Amino acid sequence: MPHVQISSPGDVAELHYNIATPTNHSSATIEPHLPCIIFLHSGYAGQEVFETQFCDPRLRTQYNLIGVDMRGYGLTKGQITQQNYGPADSADDIYRFIKALNLPPVHIFGLAIGCCVGLELATNHPELVLSLTLCSPLPVTEPEDIAAGRLEVYHLWVEAFNHDGNGPTVDVDISVLQDLIHGAAQLCFNNQNNSLVDAITKVALLHAMKNRAGSPTKLKESYQASVGWFLNRRAPSRAALANISCSIRLIHCEDDVAYELRYAQEIEEQLRQAGVADVGLFEVPGPHYGNVVNPQAINPILLDHVLCASSTQNAGAAPRHSLDHDKHQRENEHHDCQRMVTPFTRRLAQYGYDPHEGDSDSD
Repeated sequence: MPHVQISSPGDVAELHYNIATPTNHSSATIEPHLPCIIFLHSGYAGQEVFETQFCDPRLRTQYNLIGVDMRGYGLTKGQITQQNYGPADSADDIYRFIKALNLPPVHIFGLAIGCCVGLELATNHPELVLSLTLCSPLPVTEPEDIAAGRLEVYHLWVEAFNHDGNGPTVDVDISVLQDLIHGAAQLCFNNQNNSLVDAITKVALLHAMKNRAGSPTKLKESYQASVGWFLNRRAPSRAALANISCSIRLIHCEDDVAYELRYAQEIEEQLRQAGVADVGLFEVPGPHYGNVVNPQAINPILLDHVLCASSTQNAGAAPRHSLDHDKHQRENEHHDCQRMVTPFTRRLAQYGYDPHEGDSDSD
């Protein structure tokens, strides 16, 4: 499993990452002649949540696709030591990750908390970010009812496990754990289900049990990552947003049960007021994790944006607020039978994922 060590004053971590190139689904290095897209994951799952982006040949044949687990997620090794841990800390880790791998300026695709991290990175290091595509962006501050829901999930986590030891625990209250999974699944997938959703949920739970259960220290980190991170968010100043030099696409998923369209519209307006010239907002069907269940709508937006941002002749062009989604969906269905193996496919298949599920429906 590839890891890279990053260091900040008084702190060291080993970030787990994967690189997929046109010729290698799990490469040690990027193809230097191709642009890079870094995928920043959400708050309940690591980089495996991007299976449907990494398997898309339209993305894979043109770019280096890079997934990375942030602290507290997946196979990344490193404690959360900051008392007021938040998006700026996560973004600093990603900055050090880019530098440690000696990557060129990158495109960013962020999901949920990954949107906050991407925006922080673009405000503090604009020279490193070529474009931001932000799916299910969080509001600038966490709404009280959503914060209460996250706290409830955390309390269920506390109740489900014995956290008195010094390592992973096997003492689990299954009924409480099922309530926790149900609540998180409602937020992320809004009761939509398939073999990929089920596998992502299982893998994310196993990683969370390893990273956030079994000791008082891990329980504290669990709170900082799953509750404190959201409460510590602060609205970026207009001056900070004015540092952003790249184009931005916001994607709102219409069936998101937690965050309404108006929150994405507020972010769009703040960016425009800060002087970010090229901002576009799209609405697509799907739940909070719309990229998992509706890649047919989201992948073309990402591809279109990165292609435009990569082309100097399109620099400064007005944002395209609509796409021929029927055309893109037909193209995507054509590519379904050619989907590519990803760094996550084998692991997810161990937990029931069928990469060819639904193929017969699109034939």
